Amino acid sequence: MANDDEAFFKIHPNRSKEAFKALVEKWNGILISDDYGVYQKWTSKRQTCLAHLIRRAKGLRDRKDPDIARFGAWCTSELQRLCQMAKEPPTQGEWNAFYARLCRLIGLYRDEKNDAGRMARRLDKEIESLFVFLDESGVDPTNNHAERMLRYAVIWRNRSQGTSSTKGQRWVERILSLRHTCRLRARKLFPVLVDAVQCFFKELNPDLAWISE
Repeated sequence: MANDDEAFFKIHPNRSKEAFKALVEKWNGILISDDYGVYQKWTSKRQTCLAHLIRRAKGLRDRKDPDIARFGAWCTSELQRLCQMAKEPPTQGEWNAFYARLCRLIGLYRDEKNDAGRMARRLDKEIESLFVFLDESGVDPTNNHAERMLRYAVIWRNRSQGTSSTKGQRWVERILSLRHTCRLRARKLFPVLVDAVQCFFKELNPDLAWISE
């Protein structure tokens, strides 16, 4: 999990409801995520990652079936237009026109027994989570921020072959959380670690007030 100020990593053997609960614990804010089933049951507001949907739409746009390709091209265009609204908020007229086109797109393909129909039904199911970024300040239309935070961890795991013990997993979680939180707050990681180690040997508590600032 990551926001503009903090990052928090947790290693779990499964991508499951239990793993998600262990990650978020009592946090109850606005979730920005892909449309994985566990996330769809989030009881608070949720913004569906438009980048994931756009990639799916582009995949359909490249299909040989002309009807599916037509749907994919239309879907890609509308989702990209929606994503652009984060930088260029629409007028009421522009929004009304966009929403009407999106509803027409869903309505035309929702009952199709192919991948275009499945995508249309997914959009229909997720429709309340597509536009949260337009109503809530600080919410992005994609989860690219968290994906960037995760990239370093994935590369590290691939190079090191991961962990082999519970102790190792806890250490990796904590060092990654600290590293990225320092990065987000424009603090150097090494001095923070040095202070923590020195305080440990002196039986003192390190200065972590900056984390809650």
